[in-house]
Amino acid sequence: MSELFNAGLELMVIGMGIVFVFLAMLVAFVSLMSFLLTAFFPENTASPNTKPIPVSSNQEDEDVIAAISAAVHRYREER
Repeated sequence: MSELFNAGLELMVIGMGIVFVFLAMLVAFVSLMSFLLTAFFPENTASPNTKPIPVSSNQEDEDVIAAISAAVHRYREER
């Protein structure tokens, strides 16, 4: 029985070691890829030539709020 237990323990340690080494290599490769991508392709900052996003007028916002409120009210009445 002791030999069987030792063989099982040995197999468990080898399997866990292989999984640990694989996961460590995976973390190392992902970190390396992240470093290389940021080194060769840095994030672009917003250039001063970009156009500002148009802001909707206050009247449009009020119309949208009114439409949503009416839809919610109608939905609640039907239930």
